[in-house]
Amino acid sequence: MQLEGEWRNQNGSILRIDDLSDGAFTGTFESTKGRAARHRRYPVRGVVNGNLVAFAVNFVDEHANLHSICNFSGRVEGDVLHTVWVLARAFEDAEQRKPTQPWNTFLVNADRFVKSDEQSGSAMP
Repeated sequence: MQLEGEWRNQNGSILRIDDLSDGAFTGTFESTKGRAARHRRYPVRGVVNGNLVAFAVNFVDEHANLHSICNFSGRVEGDVLHTVWVLARAFEDAEQRKPTQPWNTFLVNADRFVKSDEQSGSAMP
């Protein structure tokens, strides 16, 4: 399993895994959805156990702190990474004026990432 490289989900968001060693990796995540600033990269840290993968995205960079963290857990099948994610957010609104309550802190969903063909920049079938 070649985990390092670029993975794109169904929304066009990009997970880049740069350094994998001893079952841990670092990289970046660029979101095309939600409040994350589009075309900005956020730090990723993750772990691998066989074909199981987990990683966290911290939505803070040199420009802004979005006060949210997203955790992904998944399984790699060939060139596809199937994940379930939980986003924890501190604010309900983009302006960060309305703090979340415990019952609406979390958003949960699933994503399917496909390993990109880095030569052409397109996703492999």
